[in-house]
Amino acid sequence: FVYSTLISYLVNYARPFVYSTALPPHSLISIRQAYEAMIGPVGESRRKVVFQLVRLFREEISEGITTLKKDFPSLDFELLPSPSPIQAVVVPGNERCISVCQYLRNVGKFDVYPIRTPTVERGKERIRIILHSHNTEDEVHALSQMLL
Repeated sequence: FVYSTLISYLVNYARPFVYSTALPPHSLISIRQAYEAMIGPVGESRRKVVFQLVRLFREEISEGITTLKKDFPSLDFELLPSPSPIQAVVVPGNERCISVCQYLRNVGKFDVYPIRTPTVERGKERIRIILHSHNTEDEVHALSQMLL
């Protein structure tokens, strides 16, 4: 009995809320098309490209940091582990992290963002880098060179 009263109330008085929060038909169609593209051959080829770029980026940055640490043992840059297209390079200190990001954005035209304290632990500030299927290997090489 309680449930039927609640249902009756919602049907009669909450109709504007239900219909005002529903997605419009064109949004639902767009979402369906995006899912179909993701699971189809186009999505598969884009995923291949992205993960090739992730491997390239991780190899270049890892090798570069290792080489730099031989000459500069106190170097505190670090590539955080991540198999995804979202990569992070630790650049300790809010000011330092912001200035490296500004340099990459202004000079290299890379769309990177600082993740600073208090969002992350002090000393673990980082640059968030997201690789996309439209990025090229040349762009990844240029970003790696500018970071190192």
